[in-house]
Amino acid sequence: MVQSEEGLAKIDKITPCRYGAPTVLVVAFDKENVFVYPGEKRDSGIEDASIVATHMMLAAKEVGVDSCWLNFLDPEKASEELGLPKNEEVLMFLDLGYAAEGAGPLANHESRKPLSETVSYM
Repeated sequence: MVQSEEGLAKIDKITPCRYGAPTVLVVAFDKENVFVYPGEKRDSGIEDASIVATHMMLAAKEVGVDSCWLNFLDPEKASEELGLPKNEEVLMFLDLGYAAEGAGPLANHESRKPLSETVSYM
């Protein structure tokens, strides 16, 4: 959790998307401690960290705190700037705070493709 002026300045060097949030959670995973799928072509690190981040967003909403998922960053530079161990990979930052009046998602946030373009029935 990043809340200090020094820490938030580091976050601002990594991404332009803090939007003035007073608290930023750094969601990372240990690359050496992940489930490796059969075939050993991929592992569960990103998806496990995504699940955790999603639950944190839901928990924040439950107590009336706004959040924003930030992945506009270079994970390697983020790890280096924040001084994380080499085995930890940053997935994303989670801004926490209260949205400015009138703030909201981009216009295309509500647009949806037809299911026929995204779902295959077998």
